[in-house]
Amino acid sequence: MSGTEGRRRSPPFRTTRTPPDGRLREDHPRATIVAASQGDLGTTGSGGRETAALRFASEMTVRVLVVDDHPAFRRALISALTLVEGVEVAGEAGGGLAACDEAAAIRPDVVLMDLSMPDISGIDAMRKIHESQPALPIVILTAHADEGVQREALDAGATGFLAKGTPLEEIVGTLSRAAHPPAA
Repeated sequence: MSGTEGRRRSPPFRTTRTPPDGRLREDHPRATIVAASQGDLGTTGSGGRETAALRFASEMTVRVLVVDDHPAFRRALISALTLVEGVEVAGEAGGGLAACDEAAAIRPDVVLMDLSMPDISGIDAMRKIHESQPALPIVILTAHADEGVQREALDAGATGFLAKGTPLEEIVGTLSRAAHPPAA
């Protein structure tokens, strides 16, 4: 038995810590409360090689549309999400207009979207998506984590707001709760 067996390991996509403000206002009508992830980290072996695996409590698969204009970040995020049991990356887009088209075509359970994009902003894309799919949850994942931007995104209909430094397990928990909110 090696020294790493049975030990919790970090997921492969781990960045800086998240802002301490919780990122969501509880009183916002479309806000999903960000709490500690309901997932657990474990290790799985493949051919004698250990890899990190992330599982979360939801029994349902969450179909996600990932939208970010930075191809390297988008690919890394998609790669990390595909390692998560119960998450299916249903599509991706590199801009706001493409996000609108893709959301209409694939009908995801939730959209994970950046705010800053070259064609139209994430706020404008969110408004356009909500014209045809008003109940579609959209979680913002952005480098612009100040309160003014957060408030604008939530007022425009965002279900959640996360900083790009958010750990994968928290992103997954937020996506899961946004797509399948707990019964009140």
